[in-house]
Amino acid sequence: MNQSPTRHIQHSIILAKTAQKLRQVTCLQACLMRVRQGEKHIWLDEKMQIARSSDLILAPAGLTMTLTNQPNAHGYTCEVLILEPQLLQHFRATYPEITQAVIHAEPQLCIKHSPMIAQQWDEVFSAMNRNEPTALLHHRAEGLLLALAMAGHGAALFIDRADSLIRRVQQLLLLQTSKEWTVDQVAQQLQMGASTLRRQLANQGSSFRQLLDEVRLNTALSMIQTTKMPIGSIAQHCGYASASRFSARFTQQFGIKPLQLRATI
Repeated sequence: MNQSPTRHIQHSIILAKTAQKLRQVTCLQACLMRVRQGEKHIWLDEKMQIARSSDLILAPAGLTMTLTNQPNAHGYTCEVLILEPQLLQHFRATYPEITQAVIHAEPQLCIKHSPMIAQQWDEVFSAMNRNEPTALLHHRAEGLLLALAMAGHGAALFIDRADSLIRRVQQLLLLQTSKEWTVDQVAQQLQMGASTLRRQLANQGSSFRQLLDEVRLNTALSMIQTTKMPIGSIAQHCGYASASRFSARFTQQFGIKPLQLRATI
């Protein structure tokens, strides 16, 4: 029996009526954003970049940034496409010469899109809204990536992170954010000992607890911005038994309370 292909792309829309200021936001998967209304102010290494109406933001997996979603007179609207590693790996394998050429170019976070890139973006987003078959949707998504690569953009997106233990752990945690994960369970899933997992993560400047917290908090951030689910339900979905504990950690991480953020939307 043939199985239906798994979707490796997600879409959402972030809306705001007042400014949203967020600290230390981590892109758990490769993320493409298109500002439709307002501006997105991004701080990296104490330098600010501004994405204005119809600009594209190409954020690689693992990127951590401080940002402000700044509405204009009509509010703030930003379309978001999240690309899983499998889709990027397939694209790299299909177009090795193009991606290798782009990898050696200077990476850019914010770009001015061309008419071709804008057309490809609109087709992907419309296809997602129409719930097109997965195979056709993947084809459209790769068309968008190809348009970006041919224009010399996306260097950070196409670097192969398949061997990164941090990324493997993040992907595993993302599958079940509500699960009460332990380092032993994750190590078993990755077919290694718990002590080996701790040591290798430490060598990469991270830890199991840090990654678990990062995945849960950034998943919650996305859900607050793009769904109407109650904050308490989001806390449970992201593995927090206590809503007050979740609120405290969220505020500590992003510099804004969950309810305050929800009130801006």
